[in-house]
Amino acid sequence: MSEKLSAERHTPDELTQELEALDLEIVRFAVICQVRLFDPGVLNQVMDNNEQICGQSHPTAFQSLRGLLYLHFDMHRQLAQTYGTADAEEIIHRVREHLRPRIGEQLGSLFNTRGAAG
Repeated sequence: MSEKLSAERHTPDELTQELEALDLEIVRFAVICQVRLFDPGVLNQVMDNNEQICGQSHPTAFQSLRGLLYLHFDMHRQLAQTYGTADAEEIIHRVREHLRPRIGEQLGSLFNTRGAAG
């Protein structure tokens, strides 16, 4: 089954919940590793597998964080392909607004850069 067909089987609300759960896991691993994900250049360093950006060494959590970030970006791509860019951005925006009060300032500027997370 193609990725597009799989995404079409989910309602936007279901996809919002899946993306929210994924993002909460990303936050959890970032907190464990003490990585300020959206400070300038940090996200690229995580994607480049640079564990030196961690405030706390935890190789297993770092690899989980990195893998979840790849999944996060792939999910954004699938949403845009299935629902179009505008609808995908609305889903992503709803997730961010819902997560904002739950996360607080744990990751510094987590939501300051709209495009950094996808």
